[in-house]
Amino acid sequence: MGFLDKAKWAWDNVGIMKSLLEKWRPRKFDNEKEYEQSLHAFLRRELSDDIEVTPQYAQGRFRADLRVGKNVVVEIKLNLDTTSKLQRLIGQVEAYEEWKGTIFLVLMGKTDQDLKSRLTSFLKKRGLTDSLILTITDKVIVVEK
Repeated sequence: MGFLDKAKWAWDNVGIMKSLLEKWRPRKFDNEKEYEQSLHAFLRRELSDDIEVTPQYAQGRFRADLRVGKNVVVEIKLNLDTTSKLQRLIGQVEAYEEWKGTIFLVLMGKTDQDLKSRLTSFLKKRGLTDSLILTITDKVIVVEK
């Protein structure tokens, strides 16, 4: 990644991250940790060495699966298929609200569409996402793989 690519990341890290997540094609894994490791390795290959990719990034009350650069965190959820998993994810999002950057929630495996709808509704009520259109004001972006 040359100078122009680094400048583009600084200007549009959300758009680039969304494109990279769309490009990422992991094989099927049994747990979130393996997806996290796969995404970490993929991002390290795709991004400049100047853009740090930190696994298990902790700040304040939260720990994200990955931090990319200074303003993006990624939380991977495998099989969002029970109310208890949704409630846990909502609790994590509430802890992330103090984060100043953008949060990508990456839903892997089986995702119950009713639970995803409830997650989206929660995010909209909190003013964290528009959900229909990616906007620069979205704090949380949900990506289903």
